[in-house]
Order: sequence, then C-alpha cells, then structure tokens
Amino acid sequence: MRVFFQTKQSGLSLVELMVAMVLGLLLIGGVLQIFLSSKNTYTTNLALSKVQESGRFAMDFLTFDIRNASYRGECVGSLNNLSSPLNNDERYILISGIKGWDNSEADSALPSWFPASKRLSGTDMVLLKHAANSAGVTLASAPTNDTITTTTATKLAFGTLLVIAEPVGCDIFQNQKTATSLSISSSNEFRYAYSQKADLLKYQSSIYYIDNGSNNTPSLWRVRYDNPSDIVTEEIVEGIQNMQIKYAQGDNKGNITGDYLDANNITDWSSVVSVKITLLATSNDTNVVSPNQVVRFNGQDITINNGRLAQVFSITVGIRNRLP
Repeated sequence: MRVFFQTKQSGLSLVELMVAMVLGLLLIGGVLQIFLSSKNTYTTNLALSKVQESGRFAMDFLTFDIRNASYRGECVGSLNNLSSPLNNDERYILISGIKGWDNSEADSALPSWFPASKRLSGTDMVLLKHAANSAGVTLASAPTNDTITTTTATKLAFGTLLVIAEPVGCDIFQNQKTATSLSISSSNEFRYAYSQKADLLKYQSSIYYIDNGSNNTPSLWRVRYDNPSDIVTEEIVEGIQNMQIKYAQGDNKGNITGDYLDANNITDWSSVVSVKITLLATSNDTNVVSPNQVVRFNGQDITINNGRLAQVFSITVGIRNRLP
C-alpha cells in the first residue's frame, strides 16, 4: 500500500512578492517625501534666521552711532579741536556729528578721502561721529595744561583721538603717549583747567556703506577713523544688499519741521534731529525659495535673484543730543 503526502506551499508567490515590493516602495517614497519636506523647511528657516540676524546686527551698529551723533559728554559749550591739521577734515569735526550721501549723487560729490569705487551703486552712505564711550582710564589728579595723569597704563595707542569734557567746555586731541604710559598728553594746551572729575572719552568717527563682501555678495562695511594713523576698514554684517537713509531737520527746540529728505536735499546737517533707515537683507544661500521672491523696497518692487530669501528692515532713530 502506497502512502501519498500532500506537499504544502512555502515562501511567497510572485503576486505576493510584487505586492510587498509595491508597499515597500510606497513606504520609502513617503519617508523620502517627509525628509525632503523637512529639509526644505529647515533650509528656509535657517536662511530666514540668518537674514533676521543680519538685519538686527546692522541696525544695532547704525542706531547706536546715530543716537549718539555729536555727543561729547557733559560739555554744553563748543568743542575746541586741538588736533591741527585735522581740524579742517570733516571726519574729525564734531559740530554736526552726522552727514550722508545719497545714492543719486555722482562720485564727484563724495568726499575726497573716500574712494568712490568702494560704494556699491544705488546705495547710500553716512558718516557718524561722537564721543559716547569712555576711554577706560581713571584720572589720578586734575590735568595740567596739556597732560592727563592716570592711575594705570592707559592702553590707548599713540595718535588715538580723545575728548576731555566738563560742563564748562571740552577739547578734542590726539594722544601723544604710548599705550603703556601712565599719562596722556596733547600737542597743544587745553582750553580749560579741567578737574579730576572730568570725563575722558574716546572719539569715534565712522562711515557706513554697502560694498561686495568676502563671499562676493553685498555687505555692510564700516571705516573707522578713531586714530588717523591707524584707519580700520571692516566688513561688519554680511547679506545687506542695500541701505537707504532719509533725514528730518528740526528747529532749535528739536521739533521736526518738515518731511524726511534724501541726503542731497539737506542744507544744514547740524539741524538734523531724526533719521529713517531702511535695509534690504538677503540670504547668502541660493535656491531657498521658488519662484524668486519680490520685495517692496524704497518705493520699488525688487526681484531677488537666485532663489535667495530677503527681508526689509526699517527704523526711525532720534538723535538724543538734539531731541526736545
């Protein structure tokens, strides 16, 4: 007698295998879609955070210097400039503390000490001057005719511009001693007999402008003239594509008397009491958004090329020394 055993099927049939493969592909496609979506969101958020960071940093630099334009401590009288022949150079004259140049002005209208090739076409420039920061030294005694004795080494380089100020008056001068010295001296005599409580402040003179940066995209640049012997040019914020500035003039009480005007329409810079800044910041990364973003800037629609992300920043700043 023969016994036959029924053989049971094992493994997968061709149909089952194909169904499993299709389900696997759908699952992988879903995971890939989630990954790409997350990557795009991350890229956009990262670009946006960098743009906002650039805009905030640029505004911080500009607004600090604008608010303090013309500041010279407690001095309510005129500033005596002892730094001849610098007293004929607008970079070192603290009468107005602010002066701008509009994007529409020709290169010939720019100051002779600033290379016109540095300014990116279509952008504004502004020169800001003040003595708002302490020199960081303590006076050991009342200054003499031309020397200030300090309790420690000054750490102030030779040629650094300083302002000594009290309510009775103030002088701006160049330090004639080295950074390791225990004193600071001027090449000329001070106009007043200052007390030991006099403020000793660092003179700051900076011009802000837009130029291509190290990555070949526009950046906010600054040239510092704090020491005529050591002029410093620095790229301070990447991604600032354009800067437009308007100025409002005021009366002798600090009240605004008209509209905000471009720099080429300002006739008396010492009467400027308020400044309106508008910046266009863009991401360094390309292909962040699609299609190309269009933003409204300075009264015009501007297309941001190469898929870069852009944002407009605007602020109005009062000059503290001239407000009511």
